[in-house]
Amino acid sequence: MAGERADLSNLLAGIDWAGPADEYWPSHAGTQALLHGLATDDPQSVTLGLSHLWTAFIEYPNVFPPAAPAVRYVLALLHLQPNVEMVIRSPSGRLRPLRAHLLTWLWAAANAVSDVNEREFVELAGYSPLAYPSSVWHTIRQLRPRMYDTAAAFLDDPHPGVRQEAIAAAVVLVRVPELAVHRQRIAAAARDFLDACTDPMRRR
Repeated sequence: MAGERADLSNLLAGIDWAGPADEYWPSHAGTQALLHGLATDDPQSVTLGLSHLWTAFIEYPNVFPPAAPAVRYVLALLHLQPNVEMVIRSPSGRLRPLRAHLLTWLWAAANAVSDVNEREFVELAGYSPLAYPSSVWHTIRQLRPRMYDTAAAFLDDPHPGVRQEAIAAAVVLVRVPELAVHRQRIAAAARDFLDACTDPMRRR
């Protein structure tokens, strides 16, 4: 456990989260500490870190540059699961295991750089974020196979809320051509979930 948390801490320490601010993403020197809180056993620190994930990296239609390392960090958290049993309430009020909340954010990050959102960005801004090779959109899109593998690892999680979020994330990811080979598996997982689920809110 200590080794896993050291790995996560080292990952955060290697990123200049407070780097140069631009007109869209103000410099945030507290990001490293807030995200570090997600790997602790302190519910308040975890809640603050989760809130920061939702407010600091994606703001429709913008995807800010630090979103890419944030995705990598969330992938590492889901892989190492230093506080696997922790159940917290999200900023929106849902009480779930932390891994479910992280999968929800992963879904949001994948959806933020989708083809649909790229077209809407063009309509709003007059240019495509994909026109620039250094765009964070490209970086996150390159991470989509890792994002899928991570979500798929939770398809058989014992907690129904975690399975639900894993399926939701995977559904977004298998829409892209390079992951289309997994569509049949995810469709089957979704059908199995619906067949076994008696909660009308989850089924909807």
